[in-house]
Amino acid sequence: MRNILFSPTKILVVLGTFSLVLAFSFARPSKLDSANLIQVKDTLQSSRLSINARVDATGTTAGGSKVKLKTSASAPANTISTANLGIGTSLTIGTGAYVVSGIIDADEFSVTPVLAAGDADDDDVIYFKSKPRHVVTFITTTAIPDGYFRVLLPADATNPNDQAPDDEGFDFNSGVDVLSSDIGNYDFVTGVATASGGSGCTSPANYHCFEVHYSGNGGIGTTITITIGNTSGTNTPIAPATGTAHTEATADTYNFQVKNYNSSDTAIDSSTGKIALIENVRVTATVEPSISFSIAGIGTGTSVCGVSPSIDTSSGTNAPLAVPFGSLTLNTFKTAGHNLIVSTNAANGYVVTAAENDQLGKDGATTPNIVDTPCDSGPCTHLAAQDWTTATNNGFGYSLQNIDAASIAFQYSDGSWNAKQFADLSASEAPQTLFNSSTVANAENAYVCYRISVGATQQAGDYENQITYTATGTF
Repeated sequence: MRNILFSPTKILVVLGTFSLVLAFSFARPSKLDSANLIQVKDTLQSSRLSINARVDATGTTAGGSKVKLKTSASAPANTISTANLGIGTSLTIGTGAYVVSGIIDADEFSVTPVLAAGDADDDDVIYFKSKPRHVVTFITTTAIPDGYFRVLLPADATNPNDQAPDDEGFDFNSGVDVLSSDIGNYDFVTGVATASGGSGCTSPANYHCFEVHYSGNGGIGTTITITIGNTSGTNTPIAPATGTAHTEATADTYNFQVKNYNSSDTAIDSSTGKIALIENVRVTATVEPSISFSIAGIGTGTSVCGVSPSIDTSSGTNAPLAVPFGSLTLNTFKTAGHNLIVSTNAANGYVVTAAENDQLGKDGATTPNIVDTPCDSGPCTHLAAQDWTTATNNGFGYSLQNIDAASIAFQYSDGSWNAKQFADLSASEAPQTLFNSSTVANAENAYVCYRISVGATQQAGDYENQITYTATGTF
């Protein structure tokens, strides 16, 4: 009788993090002297605030990966926690580009690559530039021929065009694309973007101007759509960072304006709406490490390694943890099989190994024994497989048949019933790999095919040994 044992090893906790973006925008038109445009709204691709923070040199070191934030605000650097960060967020730190690799606590995080010299000094900038596309829509109330629409986005009073996140409005960035599609009596030309304070964009103060001019008679009740920026973030305004009076988890709101001008540059219709921006919600979850390994018996009706099994390992005493060859006929093969099945969520997969405690010994003793097979030539060893089709080459060995494993050490079909010896622990032979994977696995399996034959000089008696199968996950 042969007892077959198995044991999974090693575990590691894996964090998965995800970012949930809250997006909302709304409009509350104000009563103006001119007529109001209707249903004015600016739908942002993302309502995520930008980040403008500072390095705290205490706990931040060049050549290291940990970054500590200053926890007191100093406008415009009003971001003082990691609440709006997430793994994968791209940052500017000092003058270098980095990616967040982990959130340590409320004011510390890690990055990749390691911090370069000059990027870990006290008060070095930390920027995340949120660049959502704006889709501004509204309904016209007056037919104004050959005019233009102007969208005004709030801008910082101090640095509205320095390509860094501001705390009072949108930064103009290096340039902005503006587009509107022709509709009805509106034939549009390429839009024009002007930074706050630029020519023709001085009143009201502290707004960026985005214009789309058209030819045609205009119309009443026409829905107009103007896009500012791109979904890729190129040529797109940089969203505001945390404001001076910001409260975490409460949106900072900003007014924007939409105006319809005639050909004499007089605003005929206009409305004001609001934009709300807030931190990302960082969603985290833990997937516990797991590995399962099972040994299933195989009946005589299932082919194993190209032959019909001589015995059933799926039923009977101690099944499936037994290979009861029973009485052997001289110089005649007997074959049996087991199905080894592995599942694991280990990122780097698994490996299944096997070893015997000793050769098959009489009554479990060391000698006499049924020797490990020499195969037909070579001879085969626990390291090297050889063909084994001649039953007079007596001994005990095994082969493999891949069913669903990612990779297998060898197979019976690699030759004329290719076989090996089991690694013998009593001879200090190391367990050998049967099959493995380099990534996660769901019910991957292979057959182990046992084969035995004895000659006339084999002493009568009962022989047994034990084989240990081990499945190890690499987390």
